[in-house]
Amino acid sequence: MGFLKKELLDIFVTYKIWVVLAVFLFFALMSPPVAKLAPEIVGSLSKTQGITIEIPTPTIIDSFAQYFKNLSQIGILAVILLSIGLVAGEKTKGTLQLVVTKPVSRANVVISKFLAQTFLFTGSMVVGAAICYLYTISLFEGKMLAKFLQANLLYIIFYILLITITLFFSTIFRSQIAAAGLSVVGLTILTILPGLHEVFAKYSSASLLNIANKIIYGKASFSEATWPIIVSIILIISLLALGIFIFNRQEL
Repeated sequence: MGFLKKELLDIFVTYKIWVVLAVFLFFALMSPPVAKLAPEIVGSLSKTQGITIEIPTPTIIDSFAQYFKNLSQIGILAVILLSIGLVAGEKTKGTLQLVVTKPVSRANVVISKFLAQTFLFTGSMVVGAAICYLYTISLFEGKMLAKFLQANLLYIIFYILLITITLFFSTIFRSQIAAAGLSVVGLTILTILPGLHEVFAKYSSASLLNIANKIIYGKASFSEATWPIIVSIILIISLLALGIFIFNRQEL
């Protein structure tokens, strides 16, 4: 618990919490007005080109869709960039050697970093989602709270899996570049799997994002995410265990 407290404190000391929170607040504050003003923006641009483009009146769905689009792009990039140095960065600096020479197990190091990073992104996502929802219902008619919460939960689970993948490669490699590169490769593999076969589409963790987006549009139910959630939990536990196993046998 002592090392976990240190990791949680570092989040605030290094201002990482404010950086991540700012990213999600940006998504939350920009998505609703962008969706609301989309017809006017497109209309003004089309006039300059001498063409006419008609866009349907935006709804609450468009606002949420814009928010999750940002989460699936910039948000994922933020997770990888802010997680690649969790262990690899300390290996390079040599600070990790000082930690493990104290009565702190390597397993404790990995688990504490995982929990702290999960707290950082989950907490920021909850704040961002709350503000996005309140801002959206002030601009659009409708509520859709249940669907919005379900979609956010699926994104949170996927983010935690992505944190685990990045932490895994950060644990087994000393180079942050290698950790980042292989994390992107892992993400790419997860992303393309659903399109290869219907079995992958049903069980793959990457289906979480697709199902979340479909929930917003009313084209899927939360129950469809049951297997992707189970597979994600298994992957998280397995990668943490394997990472600790390899880390315990590494020379620092």
